[in-house]
Amino acid sequence: MYKGDKFKNTFKEDTKFASKYEIDVINRLTGLNFDYDDLILLEKLAGDDYRKRVYLDEIQIGILEFDLIDLDWKFTPSPYYYQLVDEKKIILKPTKRRLKGKYLKEEYIENIDEYKSIVENTDYFVGIDMGAFLGVGIKRNDKIKLKDLKRKKEEINIKKIEDYLKENKKRMDYLVKLSKNILKKYINKYKNKGYVINVSFSGGKDSAVSTLLAKEMIDDIDVLFIDTGLEYPETMKYVKDFAKKYDLNLHTINGDYFWDKLDNEGVPTKDNRWCNSVCKLMPLKNFFMENYPNKKILTIDGSRKFESFARANLDYTRKSGFIDFQANVFPILDWNALDVWSYLYLNDVLYNPMYDKGFERIGCYMCPAALNSEFLRVRELHPNLWERWANYLKKYYSEDDILRGFWRWDELPPKMVEIKKNLK
Repeated sequence: MYKGDKFKNTFKEDTKFASKYEIDVINRLTGLNFDYDDLILLEKLAGDDYRKRVYLDEIQIGILEFDLIDLDWKFTPSPYYYQLVDEKKIILKPTKRRLKGKYLKEEYIENIDEYKSIVENTDYFVGIDMGAFLGVGIKRNDKIKLKDLKRKKEEINIKKIEDYLKENKKRMDYLVKLSKNILKKYINKYKNKGYVINVSFSGGKDSAVSTLLAKEMIDDIDVLFIDTGLEYPETMKYVKDFAKKYDLNLHTINGDYFWDKLDNEGVPTKDNRWCNSVCKLMPLKNFFMENYPNKKILTIDGSRKFESFARANLDYTRKSGFIDFQANVFPILDWNALDVWSYLYLNDVLYNPMYDKGFERIGCYMCPAALNSEFLRVRELHPNLWERWANYLKKYYSEDDILRGFWRWDELPPKMVEIKKNLK
């Protein structure tokens, strides 16, 4: 997509600035003391739940993940983590032997007198120092296995988010220009066909960007927000504040039908998200038919390829699979989450406060598509919402099924089956 290396995205997967909540978690687990404006980047990884690589600029210092067995956060250090911390390391004699993946023998160890003390006081991971290299060792049965080894950096500087924004300003200017050209192209095309044009606003970061870009194209464009009755209180307030700040022509559509349909439809799952049709698509269709009778619709949408595997093959436009007279256009389809956050920061855009509290998906508080770490966060922040949903789930599921999110599938995938076995 991009012309020239200077506009390429460094990260292959969706990446973001660490939120305040994530920085607090990292500091607690590592003993480091990062500030909220430090440039800490998190790149999404495949895993059982939340799992991300942690970078200082482009230097990986570890992996942050949420453990579904212990229901707690864990940090797996990479070699460069040990260049940041002042703690005793196992010192190896320089050698050309391949030690990676092997258990350390005493003949390799230079500080043998300290070695036993280090091993005894290590829970699991330990730093390894070998001349120009740093590594990570894993403790297993009082032995240390060398997991990884990297050449030391001359120094690791902790940049600020502001530094990143300045360095990547040209990339963002390019992306914004490209997205505006996409909007201009399809707005003109569909306008000439007699389509009514509006924009979808969910209360999340992506739709905030696409809404503001759309407003630059059509100042009085209709902005549509669907209130499912399952939104966070913070989201409801944010939507009103956002609409007021940016003078939006906001239409709030009533989609509060979930609890009325629940007993008949059953618990919504990843395999059967009937709630999306009942609480969003059908109310949206009714709104269109009432407000734009006998008209075809083009809706500007903030969906991105990086968000999920299901969206990876999206084109810039797509006909709705539910509303036969609606098409969608995706102006920020190629943006990484890092680009979205860069746009928000560069333009001082008001964003949903739930992002600072440990959420990366803004939607229904009990959505089966959300991470389980987010679902448990609801229990901390909004115990009344949690209790209402958890009490309903208790009719059909055990406490483990609820706490570990097994209720989110009709049929558990292999990785969840394995976790469930390990609980017994």
